[in-house]
Amino acid sequence: MKNSKKTIFRVHFQTEDRNYSLLAHSVKESEFFGFIEVSEIIFEDVNRIIISPEDETLRKEFAKTDSISIPHQYMRRIDKLADNDDIGVSYLKIADSKKISEPA
Repeated sequence: MKNSKKTIFRVHFQTEDRNYSLLAHSVKESEFFGFIEVSEIIFEDVNRIIISPEDETLRKEFAKTDSISIPHQYMRRIDKLADNDDIGVSYLKIADSKKISEPA
């Protein structure tokens, strides 16, 4: 019997001023040279009582996007999640790099 659950990837990437971590069902080499294509982006259930501010920000930025192409040099890490029963709020993050302080 084949498992009907779709694979979930956690994609970490950084732009000039932000670090992103989002969930998606599809991650592959883009048709554009030097880019990774991320599609089928996963957001928290909108019917939940509590929706994190990070998820709401991601939803506003990527909700109407079929796929995004991210330059290789912006990619930090791609995780293939072993258990997709509870993806959790902690996987959906967006942070300003300016707020992240490096240890001395």
